[in-house]
Amino acid sequence: MAGSERRQTRGLSAVLPEKRLTVHRDGAARHVTISPLSQLLLGLGGAAVLGWMTFSTAALLSGAVAPRGAAEVDPLRAAYEQRLDDLAAERDRRAHEASSAQGRFQLAMDQISRQQSDLLAAESEKRELSAALDAMRARLRDATAARETAPEDGAEAVVAAATPAGDLDDTIRVLSAELRDTAAARDAAAERTATLSREVSRMKLSAEIADKRRDQMIDRVEQAVAMSFGPLSAAMSSVDIDVDALIDAVRSNYSGEGGPVGAAVSTRNYDPGVADPRLDTMMNDLDRLNLLRVAAGKVPVAMPVHDAFRLTSTFGVRRDPKGAGRRMHEGIDLASPRGTAIYATADGVVTAAGRESGYGNVVRVRHDLGYETIYAHQAKIRVKLGQRVSRGDRIGDMGTTGRSTGVHLHYEVRLNGVAVNPLPYLEAAQHVQ
Repeated sequence: MAGSERRQTRGLSAVLPEKRLTVHRDGAARHVTISPLSQLLLGLGGAAVLGWMTFSTAALLSGAVAPRGAAEVDPLRAAYEQRLDDLAAERDRRAHEASSAQGRFQLAMDQISRQQSDLLAAESEKRELSAALDAMRARLRDATAARETAPEDGAEAVVAAATPAGDLDDTIRVLSAELRDTAAARDAAAERTATLSREVSRMKLSAEIADKRRDQMIDRVEQAVAMSFGPLSAAMSSVDIDVDALIDAVRSNYSGEGGPVGAAVSTRNYDPGVADPRLDTMMNDLDRLNLLRVAAGKVPVAMPVHDAFRLTSTFGVRRDPKGAGRRMHEGIDLASPRGTAIYATADGVVTAAGRESGYGNVVRVRHDLGYETIYAHQAKIRVKLGQRVSRGDRIGDMGTTGRSTGVHLHYEVRLNGVAVNPLPYLEAAQHVQ
């Protein structure tokens, strides 16, 4: 054991040679020898103390910095969370506005439909009153003429009865009878004339009331048409659609029969030759509104996703998510959970329903007036090639097939083969649906 300690001491001496310290005090000198082992123990103790001091200092500093770092990060986190809340609130507000606008539009159309029926009934009533009034006036003229000719007829009878050859008693009796008949005819004619006059006055009052009622209904219909046509026309104009040209195109191809709108507002039974100019103008406006609503079903101004979604990419040049540099993005990306329903945004015919490079599972729909819509990256396709679809029909489920980095719908709108920004069409949708 002692030999082992000596070997260790000799080994340490090679690294830590023995130290000898001389301490002078009060003229006397003392010598202290520090062995290699003692030096090692002292070094280890000093290192331990230094390490503890370093750890304690670091702990104190981290405790001081952490609150300050948290104080700096918390406002950023709060601001970010507030931004998310604001975006969610804005999304909900827009959805509510769209729903409210659709409700107001449908309410206005229902009101137009009811008031149009009432107005046409009032116009028919006015015509009947006018014809009855003309007939009553003719009867009144006849009664007045009969009343005026009654005394003349009595006088002629008296003259005829007063002949020299006639017996005086017979003459008196005949004259008395004729005078009574003449008086009765006169009184009957006067009573009939008075009755007819009262009836004419009543019918004139009814005609005036009918006119006022019709004017009020025209006012209400004009307001309802303006409330409906204005936003709808503005929605079309916002996507650079010539409303007049659109109406003319629909009028040339639309018979006015069938469809969800034709029965609601129709002007086919209206005869413009018997109404006043104001009513003609109003019925023409109704016809334009009807055609514009028909046209709205042919233009992709509807939402392809009805559930909540996030707009993750807009139309235009962007940095490619797959790292291929900056590339043109010819549509918009709407992100929702896998399986979210995807809907056609206008009436049309399915021209493609399958897998395409880049698009994955894709549906293409050709619409009238040169429009085409594309719905890409679907998880499941629910339509077939050549199938006719209406606006609002479900055509597939959201997925992430093809060249995609996550679950979303890539939605495109093309006009005459050229990709256009779909966002204005989605913004216009709140005035159309």
